Amino acid sequence: MESIGQFIGRDLATTALGLAKVMKQVESCGQRAAAGSLHRNLHNLLVGINSERKRFILDKVAKTSVRILSEFDARSLSNLIYSFSFAEYVPKVEDGRTIFDVLALAAMPKLQQFKPQELSNMLWSYAKMESSNSLLFAAVGDSIMGMNDLRQFMPQELSNIVWSYATVGESPKLFSKFGDHIVAMKDLRHFKPQELSNIVWAYATAGQLHPLLFQKLADVAIASFNKYNSQDIANLLWAYATVGLIDSQLFTSFAPAVKSVMGKCNSQNVANVAWSYAVANVNNPLLFDTDFIAALQAKANDFGLDGYSQLHQWQSWQDELKSGINLPPALRDKCRQAFVSESYQSSNFQDDVISVLSSIGMLPEEEVLTASGYRLDALVEVNGVKVGIEVDGPSHFINQRPTGSTLLKSRQVSTFDGIEIVSVPYWEWDEFGTDRAKKQEYLRSKLGLSCMHADNKLGRIESMVV
Repeated sequence: MESIGQFIGRDLATTALGLAKVMKQVESCGQRAAAGSLHRNLHNLLVGINSERKRFILDKVAKTSVRILSEFDARSLSNLIYSFSFAEYVPKVEDGRTIFDVLALAAMPKLQQFKPQELSNMLWSYAKMESSNSLLFAAVGDSIMGMNDLRQFMPQELSNIVWSYATVGESPKLFSKFGDHIVAMKDLRHFKPQELSNIVWAYATAGQLHPLLFQKLADVAIASFNKYNSQDIANLLWAYATVGLIDSQLFTSFAPAVKSVMGKCNSQNVANVAWSYAVANVNNPLLFDTDFIAALQAKANDFGLDGYSQLHQWQSWQDELKSGINLPPALRDKCRQAFVSESYQSSNFQDDVISVLSSIGMLPEEEVLTASGYRLDALVEVNGVKVGIEVDGPSHFINQRPTGSTLLKSRQVSTFDGIEIVSVPYWEWDEFGTDRAKKQEYLRSKLGLSCMHADNKLGRIESMVV
C-alpha cells in the first residue's frame, strides 16, 4: 500500500484482482481457521474484523486508480472493475461518486478495444453489485449492435451479457440480435446447463420473447436434462412458464431431474418449480407426491411472500386436477393468506374502463376477491352470467402475448369460480384515444351485448357489426 502510487495501470489492475481473489477465498473460512494458520493470517491481513482491512485496501486501490485512469487499457479497466465485484465492495472516491461511476466514464470511449470476455466481465460486475449505469449499458449495447459478426462471443459471454442487462433492468435491442445469433448456430451442445438456463431466465426477466430461441434451447435442454443442477432447473422452467411458452415435452422430460434434486433446492427454487408446472398444466404424479409435500413442510417457514403465493396457485392446480395431494392445513392457510394479501393499485387505464362500463349500464363491482383467492379488476353480469373484466396493462403481456401468470389466472378463475374472463388489452384500448363512443362500442362487443349501440345523451341509434 505504501508503494502502490508507483504502479502503472496494468499492474494496479492485476494486483487488485489478485487481492480480491485471495480476499474471497479467506473471507468466509479464515475466521474459523486455526490461529496461526495461513487462512487465519491472510484473513486478518486482507479482510480483518467486519472487513475493515478489505475496505481500507480497496479504497486505496480505487483512489490510486482514479489518478492514473488515462493509463488503463480496456483489459486493465475490465480487470479492475471485476476485482471490486469479486471482492463484493464498491468504494467511493473523493468527490462522492462510486468507483464504478468513474470507471464507466473511462470505459465508454474505449469500448471498441474491449474483447467479448472483457465486455462480459465488466457488465456482469455492474449487475452483480447492483450498480446499474444506464450510460455504460446503453453504450455497450450500441457497440454490440454495430458488430456484423458475433461468432467471437463464447456461450458464457453471451449468457453473462444478457443476464447482466436483465438484472439491471436494461432491455436493449441486443436481446433480439443475440437470440437470432444463437438460433443460427448449428450446434449448441457446447452450451453448459448454467449458460443455457441463464439465457432463458434473462429473456423472461427482461420481458423479451424470442420463440425460436426458446424452442431451440428447449430441444437442447431435453437432450441433456440429467446434467442440470437444482438452480439451473428452477431458472429454466420458471423462464418458460413466465413467458407463457409451454413446451409440454420440456416439462415432462425434466420431471425425473426435478425429483432427483428436490432435496437440494432452496425454498424459492421449490416454489418456482411448483408454480411453473401449475402454469404449464403438465401433471406428473411421481413428482408431486407425498415426498414433495414433506419437502415443502420441511421448508414451511422459509418461503417469502411470493413463494407462499406461488404455492397457493400450485395447490389450486392440484385441486383442479383432483389429485388428492394437499398441503398441510396450516401451510395451506398461510399460502392462501399470502396470496389474497398481495397489494393492488388502480390505474388511470382501469378507472377509464370502469367509467365506460358504468356508462353502458353494466354497474361493475370493482376489485372483487373471488373464492379462489384471485382479485378481478371488475365483475359484471351479462344475461344472468357473471363475467370478470381484466384491465390488462403491459405487465400482463410479452410482445402482446399473455404471460404465464395471466394464463394461469384466467384458467383457474374459470375453473374454480365459474367466471369467464374478458381481457381488455392496453394496446386495443389505446387505439380509441379519447373517443368514448368507440370505447362503449368496444366493450359491448367484448361482452357480447346487443349489436345495437344506443347513445342516450344524443338519442342516436347506430347499427354495428359484433
